[in-house]
Amino acid sequence: MRAMLILLLLAVLPARAAMDITRELEVPEHVVPGQPVRIAITFWTDSWFNPPPEWPDFKIENGSLMSTPLPNQLLSRQKNGISWSGIRLEKQVTAWDQGVLLLPAVEITLTSPNQPPVTVQLPELKKEVVWPKGVEQPDRFLPASNLTLSQKITQYHARKDTTLHAGDVVERIVTVKANGIVATQIPQLLYAIPGTETQRLTPINTMLKSGRGEIEGAQREETLRYLPSQAGTITLPPIKLRWWDTANQQWQIAQLPGSTMPVAQARAAGSESALRGTTSQNKWQTVLVISAIAILLLLIWFTRRLLKRCLKYLHHAWRRFWNPVQLPELTPTKRGER
Repeated sequence: MRAMLILLLLAVLPARAAMDITRELEVPEHVVPGQPVRIAITFWTDSWFNPPPEWPDFKIENGSLMSTPLPNQLLSRQKNGISWSGIRLEKQVTAWDQGVLLLPAVEITLTSPNQPPVTVQLPELKKEVVWPKGVEQPDRFLPASNLTLSQKITQYHARKDTTLHAGDVVERIVTVKANGIVATQIPQLLYAIPGTETQRLTPINTMLKSGRGEIEGAQREETLRYLPSQAGTITLPPIKLRWWDTANQQWQIAQLPGSTMPVAQARAAGSESALRGTTSQNKWQTVLVISAIAILLLLIWFTRRLLKRCLKYLHHAWRRFWNPVQLPELTPTKRGER
């Protein structure tokens, strides 16, 4: 009887769950300023997480956490014959200048309902950050593991022709795709040129994701419109972007060719009211509309007899609907005769 009471008491007592936390700094052998690296915080328990773990607060010297969202990971391990479940939280951190990226030692206290708090001592983590040789403009320094440049040049004319006149528009779109960076690190590439006015559109920044949804890098789309104000020629200069290849530890140069376009005299007054692109998209739209109208007319022609019968039937149905119907007499006519 006493043994049964002891077992019952042990069953109703709250179980004590073991908790632990680890911290890692995932860095390559060489790190340069502006190169994002990852901090991984893993919460461990042999029970379940209640409440879910959150990113702890700790100091970072010569670096700053980035807001780039990274997915959490579920882990497991065996330690001292006990199975542990873990949730791994990751964030990117970047050092913006040469020095030592330092995460000082810190104590983290873990809490859980109906459990005593557990304090874990996290050791110091650090990594040296060094400028590569040959840095010319630190404010335009761009580290990336991979980078590509592309461009699109489009002319918009006030009339349906292929001649560029003063008052028309030349639009240049340059797209930079790079891995291992954020979009704000990509420098400005397009500038005004003599003999034109310019209109700069707001750059479009997007994140590059892998097939699993992990963020791999960033894309920046920069657009500048040139408005030639006089006859002559306009020359769009070639573009060169010098960047540091963090994968191969060497300088690379990405290039785009320029373009020279003759500009004719301005058109007569009123011709500039509508600008049209030189692409063939409008022609295809016109062809599709004409084809749709022709198919509709052919369909009406081949079904004209059926349509005629349908119209007659609808006409008769309409007439019958509105034709008054005589109702029988409801009041007796011979009420006084008996």
